[in-house]
Order: sequence, then C-alpha cells, then structure tokens
Amino acid sequence: MTGVPPADGGGGSSGPAAPPGAGPDAPPADGPPAGEGADGGSSGDVGGEPPEGGSARSGAARESAEATQFAQGMLRRDTVRHALASIDGDMVAGDKNVFLVGGGRAPLRLVSPLVLEQVRSAFADPVGWDEVRADFGKRSLAILRGPSGSGKTTAALRLLLGRSVDRIYRLDRTSDLGALVERLEADAQEGPGEPVGFLVDQPDDCSILDGPFLQGLDGALHRAGARLVLTVGQESGLVDSEVLGHVIELSGPPEPARIVRHHLDWRLGEPAATLLLKRSGVPAFLAECLGADGACSAAAGLASALGESAESSATGLPDLAAVREKLARRGVEDFEIWAENLDEPFLRCYAVALAVLNGLPQEDVVAAARALHRRLGTEDYTVLAAADGHLPRVREPYQVPRRRRLAQLRARTVPVRFFSATGRVPAEALEYKDPGYPRRLIQHVWTEYPLHEVLLDWLGELVADPSEQVRTHAGVALGVLADQSFQYVLDHVLHSWAASPDRRRRTAVAHALSVSAKNPELSGMVRTLAAGWLGDTARPLVQATAARVFALSLSGAGPLGAVDALARLCVVDHIQVAIAVGDSLADILADDDRLTAVVLGRLCTALADHRARPSVLLAFLAVGAQLVVETETLAEPAVMPNWPALLVRTDREPVLRAPFVELWRAALNEAVQRSASEYVLQLWARLAEGDPGLRVIFVRMAGALADGDPRTATILRRQAADWSGAHSIAPLPRTAAAVTAELDRLENPR
Repeated sequence: MTGVPPADGGGGSSGPAAPPGAGPDAPPADGPPAGEGADGGSSGDVGGEPPEGGSARSGAARESAEATQFAQGMLRRDTVRHALASIDGDMVAGDKNVFLVGGGRAPLRLVSPLVLEQVRSAFADPVGWDEVRADFGKRSLAILRGPSGSGKTTAALRLLLGRSVDRIYRLDRTSDLGALVERLEADAQEGPGEPVGFLVDQPDDCSILDGPFLQGLDGALHRAGARLVLTVGQESGLVDSEVLGHVIELSGPPEPARIVRHHLDWRLGEPAATLLLKRSGVPAFLAECLGADGACSAAAGLASALGESAESSATGLPDLAAVREKLARRGVEDFEIWAENLDEPFLRCYAVALAVLNGLPQEDVVAAARALHRRLGTEDYTVLAAADGHLPRVREPYQVPRRRRLAQLRARTVPVRFFSATGRVPAEALEYKDPGYPRRLIQHVWTEYPLHEVLLDWLGELVADPSEQVRTHAGVALGVLADQSFQYVLDHVLHSWAASPDRRRRTAVAHALSVSAKNPELSGMVRTLAAGWLGDTARPLVQATAARVFALSLSGAGPLGAVDALARLCVVDHIQVAIAVGDSLADILADDDRLTAVVLGRLCTALADHRARPSVLLAFLAVGAQLVVETETLAEPAVMPNWPALLVRTDREPVLRAPFVELWRAALNEAVQRSASEYVLQLWARLAEGDPGLRVIFVRMAGALADGDPRTATILRRQAADWSGAHSIAPLPRTAAAVTAELDRLENPR
C-alpha cells in the first residue's frame, strides 16, 4: 500500500533531491555515463540500468529523475522529426501535405534541391520561351505539351521556380488527382502557407482531364495558393476545348550545344568552361555524342560527366574515354556510379556516416565516420605498386579540406537551430543536396557489401552516443535496414535490444520500428510484435520496449489505442516500465497536444487501481516535466525560452483542471513519488522565479491545488518556505513569496 507523508508535507530542509545540473538552465543528463551501469559501476551494456526487478514503488531518486528531465519530451519530438525527414529523405517532415493519394494514402516527394539548383542556374531557354513564360503568367494550373526529348520536365520546374515556388512536390504519374483536390481544399481551410508547386510528369490516364474536373482542380489550387503543372506528349489526345484552354505548347528543345554550355558555365564557371570546350578532342567528342542523342536530358548528362571529369583531373583535362564509359551507364546507374567512385576508404566511411547523420553538425558526422573507419580496419592501408613500381599516394583524412569532401559527396552545409531546454541552439549542419541519397546509400552499402555485422555493431555504438540527435538518427537508420531485411535485423538486433537493460537501446528499437510501421508490408508485423512484447509479463523490460513502440511507431495509426495500452501497463510494478510509460505519453502529447484531456482522464481513471498508482503518478510527473511550449510561439511576453506546456495548457483550458488538480494532489500527498513530485514542483517554481508571466500562471496553479484541500495547502506552504530559506543554495524568493501570499489569501478570504 502506498505511504502517506506527514501533514507538514515531509519537505526536508534541502528540498527535493535533483540530479546534478537539474533545472531550467541545465537539464539532467540522460542516464549514467557511457561505460557505467546504473549503479555507477562497470557494465557490459553501455549506460545499463538495474536488472529486471526494480520496483516502481521503491524506485530510487535516480530512476525517477530520468523520467522527469526538463523539456526532454520536446527534445525527442524535435529530434525524431528531424531524423525521419533527414534520413528517409523523400518523406515530407511535419503534418501538412504529408499524405496524398494514388490508390490510397502515399507520401508526397519533394523534388531534390540538387535538381532545382541545376534548373535555376543552368537552364537554357527553349525556342519561344518568353511566350511560354508569359502564357503561364498567374495560372494555378497548366498543361505543358511538347514533343519527346524537348525538356518538358525541366521547363515545368523552371516555370514553377519563376513564380517564387521553392517547394515543389513530384506526384507519381498514377496519382489520383481527384484526391489531390480534396487535400488542397483541406489545406485551404487551414489558411495560407508558403507557395507550393506540384509536378505530374506524363500522367497515365489523360482521359480524366475533362473541363469540369480541371475547373474544380484549378479552383482548389487557387484557394490553397498552390500551382500545378502537368506535362504531356503531343500524342496525348487532348481535344476538349475546355481542356485546351489550359494547354501551353512547348515547340521544341533548345540547341543541345547551348544546354552543354549552360551546364558547364554553372558547374565550372564561364572562364573554365570556355577553356574546356576548346581543349583538343572535346569539340569532336561533343559533336559525336550530341549527334547520337539530341534530347535535353542527354545533353545535360553529357555536360555533367565532362564537368565531373575535369574537376577531378589535376590538369583540368577530362578523360574522354572515361566520360564515354560513364555516359553508357549513367541512364540507370548514376547513383551507383557516384557511390562506387568514392574510392578512398575514409571518404566512403564519411559518406555512410553522413547518410546516417544527415542534417547534423560536422563534429558528429566526423566522429561517426572515424568510428566506422576503425571498425573496418582501414587505419593501416595495404598499397599495391603499379607495374612501373610507382606507389600511389593514399590521402589521409586531414589532407582533404571540407569543401572538397562535400563536393565529392554532393553535400552542403546548412544553418540549423536545434531544440534544447535553454532555447534553440544555432549550428552548422551537413546534408546531402539530394534528400533521397541518405536512404539509398544506407541500403546500397547494406545490399552491395558484406558488412552486415560491422554496420549493425557500428549503429549499436551510435545508439549509445551522448547526443540525443545521434542516438535517434542511428535508430532510424536501423529501421531503414529493417525495411530491407526485416527478419535479419529482428533476429540479430531488435529482439535482444528489446530486452536490454540499456534504456537507449530499447528506444532505438522503437525508432527502428517507426520506419517499418510505415511500410504496408511490415506494419502488421510491427503491430503483432508490439502486442506480443506488451503481454510478455515475464520480461518487464520487453514490456517497457513495447511502451516505446506504441508511442513512436503505432500512435499515428491510433493514438487512443496507444494511450489505453500505456495506461494498462501502469499495473506492472517495474521502474523502467513506469519511465517508459511516462516517456511515451509525453511523446504522444508532443505530437498532438489535443489529446491532453484524454491522457489526463485516462491517468485519473487508472489511479483507482492501487497497483497502478506509482506508475501513474510518475508518468504524470514525466509529462509535466518533459513537455514544454516555446515561448516565441506565445502571445504573452516571456523571459524564459520554454514554459511547461502542461501548466500553460491547463491554465487556458478549464476542462483540464479537474484531472490536473487530482493528479497533482495525489503526487504531493503520497510518499511513493514524493521526491519526483517535489522536484517537478521546484523545477516549475525555478522557471517562474525569473519570468513574471509564468509566475502568475504558477501561482494560480498553486491556489487551485490548495483550494479546499488543507493538507495540500500545508505541503505547498512548507515547499515555498524551503525555496526561500537561508539553507537554500539557489533561493527562489519571488516565487516563494507569491505562492505564500496566495495561500494566505485562500486561508483568510476577505
């Protein structure tokens, strides 16, 4: 049976025990240091926790503190979204325009920024381009018709870019345009957003393009502030007069030699391009290649191959034989050619590390690359002499400057602002220009090379990294591998990690399965696996993993079912299950805070079961500590960058106050989570100390908890006294005085 503190609240003179560095300015670290177990000693499993058997009722302050780290839930949400968008690069981050259509719901795919950069900088105007551009004008919908090989796709992208549309989605040629209308109408109701463009290249069924349908599509695009260009061939058979009103004719392609010149000017610069085109053998080579295939794509590919060869040559002279061989394969193997041409060992490791950590700072990428480099045993090189006895020089990593390495990797630097408990932190990140490269490269290395154990072992090391971002990216990358070889990854990694005493490995399992859950062929297996782990009463750590899977992998399909499953887990008397439930509820609310009333109500209901009370209260406190709202999004003036989201939302929404008050009173009055409740209360008080706006909200909360409950009022009064006492290392005099004044007002109403 849970204990009850003395009437004075049991507040010790030193206040709640908090982890080192805890508080708004320095949130506590996640778990013990690498190489140490939960007890601070050596552990074979990095960052390990107590073996099975730790009770939720007797959980030590350290375990409770793990669950109540400030802003940790929002950090996880920010990191997970970044990882999914950066590694699974074709997917759209966020909620808007995520699902389209085409025989069901399918992800929209952004046109690669690398492609848009080429179109913007290397486009050669075709014949009559001024008329085409003027005809496009302010249209929301256009059908671009032209002969085969006339560059319709590139011209369509150029038209959209010319109208300040920088986010362009390429729809599959089988996409259901009728469902697109429904999606656009829904987006229009949400209000105007940034300009968005859509491209449908050669739709399979042009028979649906009749007048009434196009009129409805045009109106939906206009209301949503979007534009759509469809490309069709001259043989498309469009004859309806209403349809022809949307058609723009592309009479023919630009001269192939002009396409080559524009691409080389963009890639090499005009002086270097002029010099290259005058090199011996180059004009004849161009005439040969362009005469064989005058299509725009062939000319652009030829220019790209020439430029790459010239850039990689010490003399600036392209190797025409190598270019000819590359062109023969480029049509279907461009990515494979690029990947296989990364011939230096460290450069290959760097490419794979960037694929896994795409969008993270250079320091993280370099550290991961070196770790993989060591695992492959490539620190000592075996160098084979050529026939003439010449020994080729192998470059050491430090001899290649970053700008050259990024050019070889088709990558770039981007400014980012990562979430933290103390506000957004500016950083410079590295990313592939083509968002499809990370997933493709991870799967390419897995498929083409016998490195399965090495890759899994390396990802296991990254999963234990101190950085939340690195750990999350590694888990998502593991999911990309599971997408390719689900049973193998399940047998060799996921099953063992699901039962691991290392909380980070268990979370990585959930991140991996969040990728698999999006695959229609694997989603059923993920649900079955999670349900089996949920019911595995003999292994509570596996049940803790199930809690994380329900939140990170399955909540999107049915968040209410996930909340119910998590509430049922509260009866399991194990501290790690309780922590996992708290983390998972925080993750669900971070994704959709409209479920706050559902979560609080379900936790209140679960309080009726005495077996569940310890876990319910710890889960509630975890949500209170982990969820924050960034104050730059609020109308109220604020000092602190983050406010407790649960506190702010409850203050604004009366429907939340009854369950909020009931749960807080239980947490403060029962000994089972006394330390955690005092810690979270002091955490909020410390935030309020330096922020007058938040202090007003916090004092209102304290009054609501004390109103009609003398026992809770006594506990709050003692806590306030501790915050401002002479013994306090970091006193909170303003918050303590305001709370005490509110309690006095309730005791002595006028």
